[in-house]
Amino acid sequence: MKILFTDGKALFLAEDGGVDEVPCYRLERYKETVREIREGKAWKTTGRGAQFMGVAQAQEDTEVFSQFGGLALYHGEFLYTLTLDASGGLYQRGISLKPEMEGHICSGNDVRLGEIACCGDDAAACVLHPDGAAHIGLYKLPGSYCEEITDGDSVESAPAWSQDGRTLYFSTCGIARDAAGRPAAFSPRVIASYIPESGRLRVLLEDETFDCLSPKEDADGSLWYIRQPYQPGEENGSHPLLDTLLFPVRMLKAFGGFLNVFSMRYGGESLRSDGGFSSARSKQKSEKDLFFEGNLLHAEKNLRENRKDGDAYPGIVPRSRVLVRRAPDGTEEVREKAVLDYALCPGGGYVFSNGSHLLHRTTDGQLESLGKARLAVRLQVIP
Repeated sequence: MKILFTDGKALFLAEDGGVDEVPCYRLERYKETVREIREGKAWKTTGRGAQFMGVAQAQEDTEVFSQFGGLALYHGEFLYTLTLDASGGLYQRGISLKPEMEGHICSGNDVRLGEIACCGDDAAACVLHPDGAAHIGLYKLPGSYCEEITDGDSVESAPAWSQDGRTLYFSTCGIARDAAGRPAAFSPRVIASYIPESGRLRVLLEDETFDCLSPKEDADGSLWYIRQPYQPGEENGSHPLLDTLLFPVRMLKAFGGFLNVFSMRYGGESLRSDGGFSSARSKQKSEKDLFFEGNLLHAEKNLRENRKDGDAYPGIVPRSRVLVRRAPDGTEEVREKAVLDYALCPGGGYVFSNGSHLLHRTTDGQLESLGKARLAVRLQVIP
């Protein structure tokens, strides 16, 4: 079994119990271009000439901001969305561990895309807006035209097609704004559906006490989703989404999954609402203070609790975040606890991540490890 996934900063392929990074030509070429430009301008502010003119400056090693937003299998290859500093795009690549050129669907300074799902040549993507809203957009591949099918002051995410490709599922929530128009709180996440043929959009599942996220339909017509306790505000008055408005690819607090975690931990930089992108290094956060989907993850505490409860492969996600299967008759069953993200397998069973491991639950109920994987999301099972 092969599993494609991302941690937000890179692409990975899990196979035969091992996890390898998938090279991204576009990201590496962009980093190289930025480095060449920086070095090309260095003569203006370094050396004796600059010192004589009184314009000498210390060279800052400004790190490139990059974020992988979504993954989807597409005709034996895969699509991914990527933001690079001030621009974003949708790209196509073969499933290989070898560096290779990549196809281009669309890109630009006005393009911000998150999660994506494909059914044949029909693709649905989360279109991120600078004001903190996010809507579902439809593409007819390989075309680059996007038609947004949702609107309003809301955040939509996690699109997924039904088995017959006639229905699109997704999660959505409303935004409450402060006096300055900034997102201040979010309603409980609900699961909705859209039927392209009729244009009908309706809410399928909602609960005032829970967030309902990441819907997927299996071959039996059951609806799977992730459920977690609803928290209208963040601990300590912090709103990670509010701090990422200038880089909306990171604004999907309930659905993008990374927020301040990657910029603070891996880049040492923060996206602040009071000044945009700051190149100054910030104090890196501990793993016990990770934000994910609006909840403050105390990773070390969660890990201890998961070990205490006897998990064979304990992770850092709280046990209150569960994977639920809702049968066609409406009955529900919690299938896993401490689930960060998941994907259904074509022949039955499913794979899921718990923040530390990538796991496979077989059709006969056995649990097996596919390898260690930190904060693995956007899981794609490769047939």
